[in-house]
Order: sequence, then structure tokens, then C-alpha cells
Amino acid sequence: MFTVSPSIYSADMLDLKTVLDRARDFEHIHLDIDDGNFVRGISFGTDLAGQIAAYTDVPLDAHLEVLNPLDYVEPLAKAGISLITAHIEVLDYPSMFISMVHGFGKKAGLALNLKTPVSFIEPYADQIDHLLFVSVESDCEGLPFRKAVLKKVAEARKLFGNELPVWVDGGVNDSNLRDIIRAGADGAVIGRAVFKADDFQKAYEHFIEAGRRYEKEFQEAGGR
Repeated sequence: MFTVSPSIYSADMLDLKTVLDRARDFEHIHLDIDDGNFVRGISFGTDLAGQIAAYTDVPLDAHLEVLNPLDYVEPLAKAGISLITAHIEVLDYPSMFISMVHGFGKKAGLALNLKTPVSFIEPYADQIDHLLFVSVESDCEGLPFRKAVLKKVAEARKLFGNELPVWVDGGVNDSNLRDIIRAGADGAVIGRAVFKADDFQKAYEHFIEAGRRYEKEFQEAGGR
């Protein structure tokens, strides 16, 4: 069933407890952990991620946009992050990262930037629990959604079937949500379109409802 994981990095970080209280019915919350090296921006580190995990019961998924993902696995796993995703572009031995995450009893994902071919995932598809396609240039905040990612999602569906959850992250909004689901995505990370809305709870509910409606329409029309 289609899901939405709002990126809390787009929320009011000065009023984080209030945000988390209002988001207590969310199915997921997304943590963008940026180190200022793999991407230019710095979001927050493992300490704040741990505080968020200790405060909320909502499942948390962490997207590591960092040069050394292995350094983050243990503290995030011990903090209670349920899904940890790293970029294949920086992993010399992706299986090592996957095994490390699984060793802590957590789900492991791999992420791909726009320029990275889907074929990079093939040797590891049977090991991971999650595949994340970045649909903007990850180094640039606020850039628009790039439609090229739709072909990559569709390609992943053909290669890996329906068992591997596929999410899209970056620039997702009402104008492209239907296309994302039609391409085969199971979920979307949405930041600004949720947390910058006048009422982010209503915005979240809107995207959940719309996404599941599109998913049902696609399935009834003979889709996956």
C-alpha cells in the first residue's frame, strides 16, 4: 500500500517537539542525514536522530547522504531507527553495509542519485529491504523533480518485481504524484509539500489519500 514518509528536515526545527506531537499518526518520518561532504548541506547528526527516536513512536527511516555510511549504522540502529539507507555511490562494498544494518536487526536500503544506473543495484537487490531513487540533484535544495527518474522506477520494477519496496525522494508534489505511482513506486519522501503547507497534517493526509487512490486506479487498469 502506497505510503508517504515526510522529511522532517523541512519542518520547523526550532519547534521540533510540537512538530513530532502533531505528526504522531504518521506512518513514517524521514530523516535526511547530510554531512556537508557528500552533499553541501549539513542537516543533523546521530545525536539529534537519537533524540527524535526517543521522543516519538513513529517509525523512522534514515537517508544517509554522507561519505562514510558505515560510521553511522551503529548509533542510528541503537537509537531505534528502523530503516537505514545509504548511497551506493559511496559504498565500495555495499554488502558490508547491508550486513551491518541487518546485524543490528534493522532494515537496509540502497539509494541512487539521478545519474546512477539501476544496474548498479542488481547484485544487491536480493539483500536489501528498500530501494530509494533520488529525483532531484541531491546536492541542491529546492530543485524541481526530474522526470528521468520515472524510467528508472519502471526499470527497477521490471528487474526486481514487486517484492522490493521502491520509493522516490525529491520534489514530489501533486503535479507528479500520479506519474510516480504509475511508474511503480510504493512510496514517496515528501518534505516541503508537507511541512511547508499551512496545515502539514492535512497535507500529509492529502498525499496519503491521493497516492492510494492513484495506486488503486492503476491496479484496476491492469497495472501491477
